[in-house]
Amino acid sequence: MVGYWLLVPITGVLLLAWIGDSGGESIRFFITWLLAVLLPGTLLWRALAGGRSVSQDLGFGAVLGLAWQLATWAICTAIGLPLLQWAAAALLVLTFAVVPALRPHLGLRGMAPAPPRWWHGLLVASLLLAVLRTVASLLRALPLPPEAAVRNQDIWYQLGLVQVLTEHVPPPDPSALGEPLIYHWFATASMASGSVMSDVDPPQVLLHQWPITMVLTLVLVGWAAGEALSERRWVGPIAGALAGVLPGALQLAVSPTVNMAGAQSVQSPTGTMAAVVLLGLVGPTVLILRREAGRGAWVAMVMLLGLAGGTKPTLLPIMLVGCLFAGAFTWLAERRPPWRLVFLTGLSALLLLASSFTLIGSAQGSRIQFFAALRVQPYYQSVTGDMSLPATGGWFIQSVASGDPRMILFIATLATWYLVTEVPRLLALLGMSIKPVRRDPAYWWSGGCVAAGVGITLVFSHTGYSEYYFLTAVLALGIVAAVAVGADLARRADLLSLVITAWAGALTASALFLYWPVKPGIHTVARSLTTLVVPFAILAVVGAVVILLVNRARDAAAIAVQVIVLTIAASLPAQLVNLGAGIQAMVEPRPAPNETSRTYLTQDEQDAMLWLRKHKEKDDVAITNVFCLPVRYRPGCAEDAYWVSGLSGVQLYLGGWAYAPANLAADYQTSFLTRPPPWPDRLKDSLDAIERPTPRLLTKLRNEVGVDWIVADLRAGSVSLALDKLAVPAFSNRDMRIYRLK
Repeated sequence: MVGYWLLVPITGVLLLAWIGDSGGESIRFFITWLLAVLLPGTLLWRALAGGRSVSQDLGFGAVLGLAWQLATWAICTAIGLPLLQWAAAALLVLTFAVVPALRPHLGLRGMAPAPPRWWHGLLVASLLLAVLRTVASLLRALPLPPEAAVRNQDIWYQLGLVQVLTEHVPPPDPSALGEPLIYHWFATASMASGSVMSDVDPPQVLLHQWPITMVLTLVLVGWAAGEALSERRWVGPIAGALAGVLPGALQLAVSPTVNMAGAQSVQSPTGTMAAVVLLGLVGPTVLILRREAGRGAWVAMVMLLGLAGGTKPTLLPIMLVGCLFAGAFTWLAERRPPWRLVFLTGLSALLLLASSFTLIGSAQGSRIQFFAALRVQPYYQSVTGDMSLPATGGWFIQSVASGDPRMILFIATLATWYLVTEVPRLLALLGMSIKPVRRDPAYWWSGGCVAAGVGITLVFSHTGYSEYYFLTAVLALGIVAAVAVGADLARRADLLSLVITAWAGALTASALFLYWPVKPGIHTVARSLTTLVVPFAILAVVGAVVILLVNRARDAAAIAVQVIVLTIAASLPAQLVNLGAGIQAMVEPRPAPNETSRTYLTQDEQDAMLWLRKHKEKDDVAITNVFCLPVRYRPGCAEDAYWVSGLSGVQLYLGGWAYAPANLAADYQTSFLTRPPPWPDRLKDSLDAIERPTPRLLTKLRNEVGVDWIVADLRAGSVSLALDKLAVPAFSNRDMRIYRLK
């Protein structure tokens, strides 16, 4: 059986090498994750609440291991000895070896029963396919620096956080000297820990290495959550595969496209980790709701809630809503206050309040606005003509507030399309309405979480459309819960009828995907209705006919199982096409980058920053003329350039300020991307030092501010030749000049 498992790291290393990673770095990072995250987490879960199955020990342990990793990282980094994390992991294992009560947990399966042989094969296959999909569909398009490429600007912001978190606890804002970092940085702290322990540079970790370990975790915890919710071992493989291998939404036509990556996103590691943590919360939550929890489960719950608080601002509100749903049901069912849920709700609320002061950043300027998320849905601007900015206006989006019946019909169409593409997840709500599963508070909790994620997205407006992170947080939980609900209801269903229903859904979806006409340039409500809704209506009609023909029981439970099977099967064809396209692209040359893209970086720009990372000292400070993308600065440009601090790791006096809390909270009727800086004096000093330097200004920056470096990009603006005399030239190439202040 060990041979099966070795296929996972070997395949991962080979696939990463195919897209440009060092084999040695990949091996070191995988071993670090295995020994510093998965092993400690599995041991802790076994000791606190495990022993039910190897699947649950590994899945929930992998998430609990993230909490352990962050705790040890924070302590060791704060005292200036980050490599001491290895000693902490070794000490934990030694404790389990020495303490007699803990020693049984050290075995390969701990105290859990041995899994059947098929378990090994299916789990390894799921992990291999998840790694293949991640590399083919996500990572291959993001080459490692210094290759000239177009990469999302958020990647550089996240990379800057990884760089600063390798050295600082709590972290400062790397783009604004002296400002605290008010942001949910636990995902980037996990990367920083792995980078230091494995001796792999942060760019490689963020772009390629960490996403691989995270998708492995997603499959493991999806498997565990499906098994725990349904209490059926065979549900785990299906849940794990749909969470990590085929996580896409329901797409029936070639256009418009839908999210095929689920919660996975390189530019938003916080969103990826949020989905993983929410699935991890299934473990202790189910035990608590079903009155099976001991003290250890509560300890695990506290650790995971703390992890959730710093991972994403969406998680604890979603958890609260789930607890309220489960609490209301339990109170009515038991006819007495469910004190365990009262305590769990209060604990979640307390941690939400505590994290709001330092860890819930990027939400400034947001507001309640119904249907604001639909601004970025297909055809919205072409049909409505609404060009309003997010988080502006009244309680309703402008097209609804106008009162125009045509626009209201269009918004209803868009909202319907938004919901039906997520039907495979929304079917988790059946757990609250159909016997016998509706008697289980665990399904009320999972249904409440899914309802919160999908619903809040439609009533919240964020300056950068981050309301969608409520949705992405519940994508994996939704599909896992839907599968579990179907499994618990399937006792009354006939296997043959389910197979027929699945084929009907898959074949109908395939036919629609292949033959439904694509209509570019939609400008009318009628054409949008035809394009967006009619394919789903066809699937619904075909599904209804098939279910009526094959379903003999005709009761609600049997019909619910058929609907779940139909919709999940219908979601697979487009996902398989997408996966096939990604695999095919792997054997073809990578397309040349679009040099006109605003996020394009030259190789010279990246080379200069990597040079600076090797030569800077801890706590060095730099000034730069790079604030915007495209790089040339002018008033009103998009000031979200974070690649200087991201690639070099140097603390900037002032870099891009788009995501600064002071900027997001500012009262402007303009996009947060184009506002003037909260620190205009810093902008003036930075530009003057590079374009119009004087001895007095440079002396002030050196002695009063503590500036050590000048980073000048020739593509951003003019660079004074006087700097060659007023400062010490340290590095130059076609695009960049780096000086050291005297």
